[in-house]
Amino acid sequence: MAHVVMAWELGAGYGHLAPLLSLARPLQEAGHDVSFVVRDVVAAEAVLAGSGMPFYPAPANFRPTGGADLHSYPQILLGTAFNREDELGARVRAWRSLLQALQPDVLVADHAPTALLAARGTDFPCVVTGNGFVVPPDVSPLPELRPWAPADQRVLEQAEAEALERANRAAQRAGSPTLTRLADLYAEAAPALFTFRELDNYAGLRKDAAYWGTLPGPGGAAPPWPSGAGKRVFLYGHLFESLPQVLKSLSKGPHRTLAQVPRLPPDLRRHASAHLAFADALLDMAAVTRECDAAVMTSGHSTTAAMLLAGKPLVLLPQYLEMLLIARSVEAQGAGLSAPMLKPEGILGKLERVLGEPQFAEKARAFAAAHAEWDPAIPVTNFGALVTRLAAER
Repeated sequence: MAHVVMAWELGAGYGHLAPLLSLARPLQEAGHDVSFVVRDVVAAEAVLAGSGMPFYPAPANFRPTGGADLHSYPQILLGTAFNREDELGARVRAWRSLLQALQPDVLVADHAPTALLAARGTDFPCVVTGNGFVVPPDVSPLPELRPWAPADQRVLEQAEAEALERANRAAQRAGSPTLTRLADLYAEAAPALFTFRELDNYAGLRKDAAYWGTLPGPGGAAPPWPSGAGKRVFLYGHLFESLPQVLKSLSKGPHRTLAQVPRLPPDLRRHASAHLAFADALLDMAAVTRECDAAVMTSGHSTTAAMLLAGKPLVLLPQYLEMLLIARSVEAQGAGLSAPMLKPEGILGKLERVLGEPQFAEKARAFAAAHAEWDPAIPVTNFGALVTRLAAER
């Protein structure tokens, strides 16, 4: 049996750990040993407790820098894992020491560029996992992420050259082979794309990409919808500035809203009413998507996909670049609307549109129909077969 190491370096919350656990459980059941190297050990304790899988802190002590107006994946790296050359070199060496101690047969990297850099020149294969945003395409230079408002191409080229130079200097100091192109950091690993082509912002740049779809959720409690006859609206995601006004309006009806907002300030629960309920426990998303009429969400690639697979229209409230790209994809398909300004009147007005104008639900159902043959077991099965094959070939 093989030892599989799951590495997570960038990002926050449970959005990377929960999918990795969904992939790890079948490997564990098949007799493989699975270990985790994680950015956030507190989140890992919450997600991995009781799994029997050990976890270790990742060498990810960087402080994100730079503004929110990012235009390319190299700029994202320069603002996070690659933001200081001396610290990057230290982290690469720390990753190599950790990997040498763990002795993986396969390294699975979920948004873990420094782990991939440290793994270069080792004798174990690597798999890169995640949605399209965290798995850049095999192209050079890497593309503009905001084509509707592009940056100067020279700025993007300079950022990529700088990221490549920093990566290569760190690799040299750690005794790892250098990169010819920044894209090689990902292109030399086996991809496992957990998304659909319609939601992949790099779809047009991938050759013969295999899209396995999103991973199944962990299950949970039945959604406690308010009683009555109004339409059911699911409000999900992070806090945002105008949330109090939005909750106040939704509490008056006429729709029946179920809100799930982690770390919701207690004072906002005063808006609970016959039309607005709050959920704290993990919910059964299959039931939520089946029973709701529309969703208002600030985040969640997998949750967005789940809504579309159930044929439900969306109002998306993007606060970060990744979600902005997903929101634009949903709008392009006609399956929902984006409210990036996060103004309460815009959010509520767009909710009324997606509930009242039938074309939004029709387009969402068209997405569902296009993927009617998709089985949620596919991504887990395909991933298990890939890891088993790579371990055996080693």
